[in-house]
Amino acid sequence: MKMFAYRGKHENFGDELNHWLWERLLPGFFDDDESQLFLGIGSILYDNFDPNMQKIVFGSGYGGYTNPPKVDRNWTFYFVRGKKTAEVLGIDPSYAIGDSGILTRSCWDAKSIEKRYPVSFMPHYESAMYGSWDKACELAGIHYIDPRWSVEKVLTEISASHKVVSEAMHGVIISDALRVPWRAIQPLAPQNRAKWYDWASALGTTIDFDTIGPSNIVEAAAGLAPGNPGWRKNITFRHRRIRQLTGDYTFRSAARTLNAVTEKPGQLSADSAIESAHQRMLAELERLKADFSLAKETAH
Repeated sequence: MKMFAYRGKHENFGDELNHWLWERLLPGFFDDDESQLFLGIGSILYDNFDPNMQKIVFGSGYGGYTNPPKVDRNWTFYFVRGKKTAEVLGIDPSYAIGDSGILTRSCWDAKSIEKRYPVSFMPHYESAMYGSWDKACELAGIHYIDPRWSVEKVLTEISASHKVVSEAMHGVIISDALRVPWRAIQPLAPQNRAKWYDWASALGTTIDFDTIGPSNIVEAAAGLAPGNPGWRKNITFRHRRIRQLTGDYTFRSAARTLNAVTEKPGQLSADSAIESAHQRMLAELERLKADFSLAKETAH
């Protein structure tokens, strides 16, 4: 069985969690056999996988980046990220247990890490690329967490924070799983928003989104064309040149807005909800191992 994980031009915490987490929970489980594909963390339930390949879904979600896949006998579900994913795929809502990143609870001891930061901010990885959020955080006196850092560095910085403000969905998902209070920032790109509600639905959580606006000229220009993805892509493609011309100017309004958001109380899903989701995932993990251990024995 081969593990599938999305990877763009730059590494991104939520996607890279796959390589870190499954190595610890399922050591030696994966190979390069593409006849079986393991789909774990991410909005990766696409419609363009080989229809003859067996797809094993273990906490993935539908993000709207392609049309919904046609579910047939070559799809096997252990659980999905949330109720919206189950609805779109036409499967039983009981499969909506949560994002499998919650299983980080089994591999990371956040309580052993000293709290050093009153509040930290983690942007979406595209905002980290095109924006000036590291400088906005410096102006605001807020600790900055870059989603392009290594998984263990991000986990350490989240654990060392009393509160995390995040535009990155997995910044919030992992903060919540590790019981670090969070504030959710509405992603600047509209296509990145719906999946948050999918995750929250499985835990019975309502997200109180904040908006913070752009941090520099690149984000401001891209934000003027939410309905024109081609223009937005053209602007972000030239972000380095634009930032050179503008002297990498950072909007002070971004720092002020960040400060205002950090004054608000953090959110957490209910302890009972996160514990129940975690235990159900562990049960599914044991079922997965039993199912495919038996399959391997039968094949031999």
